[in-house]
Amino acid sequence: MTRHVGLIVVFALLTASTGLDAQLGGLLKKKAAEALKKKPDPPPTAAPAPAPAAETPPPATPPAAPVRTAAAPAAEKKAAVSPLDVSVLPVRQSAIEVLRGDDGPRDNGDWNQLPSIPAAATAAAYALSDSAQVTLVETVGAALKTFVMSAAFQAEHQASIKSEHQAVDHGLKGVVGFAEALKKNDLKSIEAIQLREVVAMGVDQVRTVPPEFLKQALADDLSGWKKHAANVKLRDRAKYQKLVARAEALDALPAKDERFLMAYAVIKSVDNEGPDTEEAVLAIHKRVHAEKEQAAWDSHNLKGRLKQNLTAFVTIASKVNFNAPTVEKSGKTMFVNAADERQGAMWKACFRAGEAPTAAALKLAKAWLLEL
Repeated sequence: MTRHVGLIVVFALLTASTGLDAQLGGLLKKKAAEALKKKPDPPPTAAPAPAPAAETPPPATPPAAPVRTAAAPAAEKKAAVSPLDVSVLPVRQSAIEVLRGDDGPRDNGDWNQLPSIPAAATAAAYALSDSAQVTLVETVGAALKTFVMSAAFQAEHQASIKSEHQAVDHGLKGVVGFAEALKKNDLKSIEAIQLREVVAMGVDQVRTVPPEFLKQALADDLSGWKKHAANVKLRDRAKYQKLVARAEALDALPAKDERFLMAYAVIKSVDNEGPDTEEAVLAIHKRVHAEKEQAAWDSHNLKGRLKQNLTAFVTIASKVNFNAPTVEKSGKTMFVNAADERQGAMWKACFRAGEAPTAAALKLAKAWLLEL
């Protein structure tokens, strides 16, 4: 059973759809029709009352009228709610899965899987006319939009991505991450990013590695640095002389001393061609973490995710061929043309929903995009 989809508004579309997948459409339609036509089971007959015992005296008072408990009307009201009512559809779950899940449009612009639809909702949707399905899309779509754009959901989303992805908006613009620089083959940016990462890692290291290990690691490094510092033919001999002087000055400090820890981070920065002051090292550390949090924010923030998914949906839904021929094979509805059969899950969902519901979802998606 599929659970995720990359567009929240399509949940409304799929609820009104006549199938979850092109290959299952025929069987689902048949089962839904049977479900709608099935007569309810007759109510169970009450067991016959036992015969009264001989000479049983009549009750002193007439029996009290049946008491109508508070639970009875509540149960009747619940039973009367339509499976297509917004109050019983998994609106909240759908919003969370779509906007906080990892699944989204793939390289081909479509999705590989769709959300699960409650069986009762699917069956009820089959009985609707085209105009009623359009109304359903508009109603559920509006409810989803209202829920997602509410201040409460936005605050919840922000707290969630901060906890899950360390996403924080620092207001940084034009941040270029390692993956992006690598994709552009920007060697200069790659080298700068790598240097900053190494320097920042040195600060993280002194906060996580036991101080005694750092003390021993420094002693091991010092042995090698002394050899390089004594080599008169070495081009960067001066660098190692500086490292030796700094390392020897730390020998008297206890491993847990804050001065030793920060000085160790600076020495490792110098060893990796980074800055040689504590202020500069801490500034790089702060910048690296802020850029990572900003990159995570840019990728997971609510507005960005909505734009990405709505845009992909509009692109796909606008290109659906609703006249694509199909054929029944072994109880499954298949597309005649191989190109149609290779289409993604969203394309097929729109095809099964039909032109009218798809047009309604497109209208809602386009209007929503203009507001973002």
